[in-house]
Amino acid sequence: MRSQLKKKLKKQLKKLPKPMGRLSAKALAVPTTQQKSRPLTEAEIKMAHSVFGPDFDVSQVRLKTAWWVLKNYAVSPNGNIYFNPKDWVEDFSKQSLGKKSWLIHELTHVWQLQQGLKVVSGAMRNRRYDYILQEGKPFFTYGIEQQARMVQDYFVRREQGKDCGAWQACIPFLQQHPDYKNKDNNNKEYQA
Repeated sequence: MRSQLKKKLKKQLKKLPKPMGRLSAKALAVPTTQQKSRPLTEAEIKMAHSVFGPDFDVSQVRLKTAWWVLKNYAVSPNGNIYFNPKDWVEDFSKQSLGKKSWLIHELTHVWQLQQGLKVVSGAMRNRRYDYILQEGKPFFTYGIEQQARMVQDYFVRREQGKDCGAWQACIPFLQQHPDYKNKDNNNKEYQA
């Protein structure tokens, strides 16, 4: 009886149209000619060290394109930084201050991972980017994205020659690497 029922079901299933929505991983993949991946350039490494200090390990960091990243967004879930293919940049150090600061923001997530922070789950729990710098409030009590925005804001202010004292007092690696505080605001040697 069971075998007859199975045969009947198979026969009926064959008559059904194939699902239109079924896509294989191969069908969703971006052709490899469009995918890009590279390490940081020497100038980008200097830019990173000018913010995070000389001990920040960027040797394994790769910038990559991924079809699933929205345009004008980037994600850094695993120590690499993923961009939409349309946002690909060959060297951030040669770009506008906005683009340079975008790389610094994403490198903050790499730094967070190196400190053992749960970047993905932390960002999912708290997506706020806006923050209020409060004297005495520890850096790690701010959200993952708030921390990255703070470092990004520090970088922009430093590049514009503005006072960065409040950020230097809060961001731990700026305190640990005083040689990289850039007190004179004129250290632009990472620029090509």
